[in-house]
Amino acid sequence: MAELTATRAAALDAHAVELRRIERSLHDGTQNRLVAVNVLLGAARRAVRRNPDRADEILGQAQDAAEQALGELRTVVRGILPPVLDDRGLAGALTGLASSCAVPCRLEVDVAVRCAASVEATAYFVVAEALTNVVRHSGASQVDVAVRRERGRLLVSIEDDGHGGANETRGSGLTGIRRRVEAYDGRMTLTSPPGGPTRMDVELPCGS
Repeated sequence: MAELTATRAAALDAHAVELRRIERSLHDGTQNRLVAVNVLLGAARRAVRRNPDRADEILGQAQDAAEQALGELRTVVRGILPPVLDDRGLAGALTGLASSCAVPCRLEVDVAVRCAASVEATAYFVVAEALTNVVRHSGASQVDVAVRRERGRLLVSIEDDGHGGANETRGSGLTGIRRRVEAYDGRMTLTSPPGGPTRMDVELPCGS
């Protein structure tokens, strides 16, 4: 009962953190871009009669700001529930993450039957956040990601050949990963001795 209470509390905390992240992203990113678009359009409207060439330049800036706002909005939406999971499935979505990783990434996915959408989204989040940590903090030259389904559980492992020493208390995103995993009654194990390698193992119930 104590463990269940703790995981449910963690789920609520993770949900609150996620809402704050979305709100912050929309406020600091997309909203500011849209305000800039509005200001630029107003400036272009005033310049149309006095200086048409300047108006055209301002409209170009407004278009750039609008495109940046759309890009930031797509990023926020992907963070909620990545559309690529529906379009390409977990294997395809993870392939996209691996191919865009700045550190060479080898990926193996053996999941013949799809899991619940929330579980796949959690697995996607785990891999995305782990690869971000590898790029930012590990100094690795290679990272391996393996995902398989076994006896009703989705098993995810990420291992890099970096300098190790990963610590959940240093704000590297590991605490967020653990909370999200435990919110789904999953388990996360991290081994990262000084000198490396760093390995993260995650188990998630597949759901239905």
